[in-house]
Amino acid sequence: MTTTVIVYTHTIGFSQNKLKENIKSNEMKHQEALAVDYKQLKEGKNRVYFMSQGYKLAGDLYLPEEFDSQQKYPTVIYTRVGTQVKEQTGATYGSKLSAKGYAFFVFDPQNFGDSEGEIRNYESIHNMVPNTTDAISFLRTLKFVDRDRFYGLGACAGAPYICNVAIGDARIKAVATLVGNFDAAASLFGAYPKEVLDKMLQTAAEAKQRYYETGEYETAPIFGGMPLPPPENASKAMKDGYEYYFLRAGQDKCPNYSPYYPTVGLPVDPSRVFMNQAKFFTTPFLVIAGSEAFTHDMDKKVYDMAVGKKEWMVIEGASHMDLYDVDKYLDPALDKVDDFFKKY
Repeated sequence: MTTTVIVYTHTIGFSQNKLKENIKSNEMKHQEALAVDYKQLKEGKNRVYFMSQGYKLAGDLYLPEEFDSQQKYPTVIYTRVGTQVKEQTGATYGSKLSAKGYAFFVFDPQNFGDSEGEIRNYESIHNMVPNTTDAISFLRTLKFVDRDRFYGLGACAGAPYICNVAIGDARIKAVATLVGNFDAAASLFGAYPKEVLDKMLQTAAEAKQRYYETGEYETAPIFGGMPLPPPENASKAMKDGYEYYFLRAGQDKCPNYSPYYPTVGLPVDPSRVFMNQAKFFTTPFLVIAGSEAFTHDMDKKVYDMAVGKKEWMVIEGASHMDLYDVDKYLDPALDKVDDFFKKY
């Protein structure tokens, strides 16, 4: 795979007047309410937009059969798997949960898919948390959203994202997670030999400096230099990743998705952790793990640490990515999510 260089212009240094103009412009943009035409909303998928951190973000709102904007619907905000766009797991979960009567919202965070923002495909909890908080605020302006039945759902990296939001946001009445990758630092620093990790860290450091000085950045394959398809002796996680991101829901089926990440960051944001915060988590909590998933043990640890009302479910035989879109594993998991949310 070749390295792609993306160049854009930025300016180091502003006059005070220019800076004040930019601040005022961003404040007005941030507060701008993007109108939703209720007459255009229909059952199934609907494209809507909202503002966050001065950027226009795109989301897909999945609505139940025979949708009526004059009624109130239980609503789920979904934080997607890291590096994904809304057309991947969000589309699968959205179709299934809207069929159960929920309004379901998945969005492209800042820098991804149809949303604004640079650096493209830069995954960061420092963007996802405020983007998600603003998405909640946006959803609660919609007249058909039941504010008393408002829930959070996250999968893989989306699990610590939604939990980090919900721990300080009482608007979310209950949270469910599927195959939560709750400790990105462990996943990153435990996954590579020291010499490989040192090289990655050095590459990221040089890329940050170059970006600051020139406004240019490079991208690299998210899956590194692994052979495609992976060899027989590759790990199951690597094989599962290849099957999902290259065969089932890759760039050919989801053109907004990119299998590349910008080297100004690391392939996994090490700040995306919920292990330490879990001991303070009092929001009603459902944790669903795959018995064969590499995330199983960290899911159990977070579940054991959480101090509020909580439920635990293991989907027997399911690997991590089986719970992205394999019906025989995903359907019972989402049935449980539905039953759990109905309690709150």
